Order: sequence, then C-alpha cells, then structure tokens
Amino acid sequence: MATQSPLKVASQTASSVVSNIRDWAQQTMIAGRPVAWYLTGWRFAVIALIVAILLPLVPYGVYPDIQSLLVAMTSVFVYVMLALGLNVVVGYAGLLDLGYVAFFVIGAYTMAAGTFGSLLNFNEKPFNIPTYSFWLLLLVGALIAGVFGILLGAPTLRLRGDYLAIVTLGFGEIVPIVFQHIPTFYGSLGMTATPPSPVNTPLGLLSFTDPLNNAPFYYLALIFAVLVALGSFALRQSSIGRAWVAIREDETAAEASGVNLVRTKLLAYALGAFVGGLAGVLQAAFVPSVNPVNFQFQISITILAMIVLGGLGSIAGVILGAMVLQFLYVYVLQRINDPIHASFLVAPNASPLHFLSNVDFSSLNYLIFGILLVIMILARPQGLIPDARRRRELKGEGAAQEGVSAIGLLEQEEAGIGVGAPPDAMDETEYTGAGSDAQGREG
Repeated sequence: MATQSPLKVASQTASSVVSNIRDWAQQTMIAGRPVAWYLTGWRFAVIALIVAILLPLVPYGVYPDIQSLLVAMTSVFVYVMLALGLNVVVGYAGLLDLGYVAFFVIGAYTMAAGTFGSLLNFNEKPFNIPTYSFWLLLLVGALIAGVFGILLGAPTLRLRGDYLAIVTLGFGEIVPIVFQHIPTFYGSLGMTATPPSPVNTPLGLLSFTDPLNNAPFYYLALIFAVLVALGSFALRQSSIGRAWVAIREDETAAEASGVNLVRTKLLAYALGAFVGGLAGVLQAAFVPSVNPVNFQFQISITILAMIVLGGLGSIAGVILGAMVLQFLYVYVLQRINDPIHASFLVAPNASPLHFLSNVDFSSLNYLIFGILLVIMILARPQGLIPDARRRRELKGEGAAQEGVSAIGLLEQEEAGIGVGAPPDAMDETEYTGAGSDAQGREG
C-alpha cells in the first residue's frame, strides 16, 4: 500500500475536524434552534458585533492583558477596512492592484501634516500651519486618496493581467519613496500626528485623554470598520456593484451590455482608494509616528492575501481573512516564542525540535502567511467564506445560458436562479436594465 503524503494526510485530518464541528453545530440545540443557525448570516454578524462592543468592558482582573488585546484588535479593524477597500477593486471589479499601500500612506500623511503644526519650506526652514480637526482630516485624507485612485486608474484602463499588476506595483513603490525624499514632510525622519480631540459620548467611549486606555481608539476603529462593511454590502447589491462583477466576469460582454467601462473602473479605483485613505488617517491617529519606511510593498501583498484567504468578492470572507492574518501577526505571533521555547519538545538539548529554541516566530509572519495560502489554494481555493458565484465557478456548476447578457445573468443570480439553470426555470420577461436594452436594440 502506497504511503500517503503528509500534505494529503493533513488535508484529510482537517476535513474530518471540520466535518465533526459541522455535525456538532447542526445537532446541538439552543433555544429550540441548532447552533449552526446562530452562526450563519446576519445572526452571526450581530453576535460578533455585540462581543466586539463588550470586549473593552472585560475587567483587568479577568484578563490582565486586555489593553494589549485592544491594541491588537484596533490594528485588526484598520486592516479589515483596507481589505474591504481593496476587495472593491480586486474582488468586485477584478482589477489587480499591487500598490494599495500608496493610498494608506497618503491618508496617514494627511493626518500627520494636518496636526503636526509645522512643515518645511524649500529652504528647509519650518513654518507654522494651522492644526485641523481629526474629523475634517478624516474626510480630506480619504478624498485625496480617492483622487489619486482616479489618477492611478486613468492610465491603466486598457491594461490587463501582468501589465496592470506592474503599473500598480510601481505606483505603490513610488508614493512612499516620494514622501521619504521630500523635505517638506521631514523626509525619512517622518512626522508625528496628534491624537483626536475628545468626543462627548456616553461613558466617555471616545475620550482619547488617557494614554493607557486603548478603548477609545478601539471603538473608533470598530465604528468605521462596520460602516465600511455596510457600505461594501450596499455597493455589492447596487447596480454599480453588478456592473463591477460583470466587468470581472467578461469585460467585452459587459461593455456590449451597456456598461460604461471607463466610468465603472474609475469608480472602483476611487472608492477603493477612498477607503484606503480613511484607514490611513485612522492608523496615523492610533499610531502617531508616521514614517515612510513603515509603508512598504509587503503591506499590499498582506492585504491581497487577506482577500484571497477569505474569499474574493465575499464581504464576510474578506473580514474573516483580514482578522485571521492580522490578529495572528499582531497578537499571536508576538506571544508564542516563550511557550514554544519552554515546551518539553524544544527546551531540552536532546529534544527532537530543539532547533526551534532560537527561532523568533514573530519575524516569520510572511513565511506563515505563505504556508497558509498554499494550504488554502490546495484545500479550499474559493476561500474561507466564498462568494456564492465564485464557489459555483470553481466547482464548474454549469455555464451561462445562450443569449443572456452579463447584466441579465447577474440579475438571474440575485433572483435565486443558479448558473446553468434549465431554460424553463427562467422568465425572459425579467431581463431588465442594460441587458434588455441591448437585446431590444438587436431586435
């Protein structure tokens, strides 16, 4: 009998564990309903939101490391916003963007320049500038990033594949270098942003006055992460969202169906960049030190990995992918060195894993991310929580019906008619919008 490969054994073990958990969730009842009912759809989102709201209220005596956890979760929420913003470009519109970090750094420097109080002129002498409100800079930073998103998207409208990736990669490399070499922004020394002013809220949730209390920044990041998630959902259900998906599936068919490619693509770039700038302003408010060396190409790749891990085009999947990778990096990997080094498998000189005693696991985040992605691509290429259409595509469940436009096909999907449904399952009178207009012109 042939010996199975370790990867296949691990895949089978993981599948068995997932199957057992699924069976338990379906058989265990709470208030007359199975656990699985509470862990699906909007119900799970509501439960997760309630837990997130109550997390800062955990007493120090119950969990002494609660402030460090809040710091980690604040960073997680910022990256959830970044992943959702890039998902508009990559997951919805299918436009590969490897320079998304550029909009992140633009938002951060907008916050720093608006609260630092002085900039350098051409003679490298400081001059005073007004200090603006955080809420104003939040909007200004997002708008400036959105404008640069349009500037990036305009020359790339005719590019696809590798050429598009190269152009966006170059843009992502240029922007941090520009900030690093412009004396006005203090070059490689960077700048320091001022935290937001206190906001009058119940229980002082957004006070920003106690440097040892990270709850205000946590709630601020949570609020904007929820708003961005709701906005992404609304966009996906809108006509522009359907146009993005039509472009992703077949650009030529989408254009023939009446989709304005120029306007639709530029809007995807602008909205994605807008969210990236928003996250950059929040990051600068939370971590006041803004230095161009902290905004490297790896950030763009990490955000893209979050989307692939969670599921392209899936809002829930992208949120989960961002939370898994970022929490793993900022919290788990920073705390596993001592437990692993002290374990009986590593600590003794004669132990089989003693070679790990000098390994710093906190510096291996990209290696671990790469391994996770390889496993996901082999075991579950559609992602942790895949988009329904993406899942059907990867499983090869049927093909588009003949004579149905790209927009019309998306409308069938929204109506609950799957890809590859028999002709009698469709009502041709329901073909509306750009698809029906195109068919009418052909008639």
